[in-house]
Amino acid sequence: MLLEVLELSKSYGAQKVLDGVSFSLERGELVALMGASGCGKSTLAKCIARLEPFNGGQVLYEQQDILQMEEKPFRQVLQYIFQDQLTALNPSKKVKDLLGSVCRRFKTHALLNEALEFAKLSPKLLERYPRELSGGERQRLGIARAMLVCPEVLLLDETTSALDKKLKHEIMQVARTYQQEKQITMLFITHDEALARGYCERFLRLDGGMLL
Repeated sequence: MLLEVLELSKSYGAQKVLDGVSFSLERGELVALMGASGCGKSTLAKCIARLEPFNGGQVLYEQQDILQMEEKPFRQVLQYIFQDQLTALNPSKKVKDLLGSVCRRFKTHALLNEALEFAKLSPKLLERYPRELSGGERQRLGIARAMLVCPEVLLLDETTSALDKKLKHEIMQVARTYQQEKQITMLFITHDEALARGYCERFLRLDGGMLL
């Protein structure tokens, strides 16, 4: 198994959000994590991405506890793409600076043009600020930033939820093309069952903090 989630539990005070969630992801899979809004999908994704602490259980990458991994190697393994890129992206930086900082940190300058091409972003956008991009462009920018890290696992957290039908499919086509060509593992978190079934190979369903 590439990634294993074992008996993961998460609470906010007395409110239990995740209750003993267990599943695994194989290398090269595109898996949907579905469920109604508020069922704990995003919380689960953020726990896997080490963006939120969890109360019990483990997440293993190639049998190694992710909490024991150093930050930079972990980020090279797993990238998380936020639902709201306008909030996630630094509004004071141009696109070229947002991507350039990733290139410098991970020494992947040679991949910039490839990432833009995969994400269907024009090089002209490099001189713009995030607020000057459309919703679809911002989401593709988030994916391009993750591509520059060359992750083995990519978590898309409701990445298409605020977009119209046409843009939803554009984003998923970008993500699936990259996933298939690079043979990475992708977990697509969504409440859009039709979209998930159109692109994903396997389906997990969360309800009340538990996998059905």
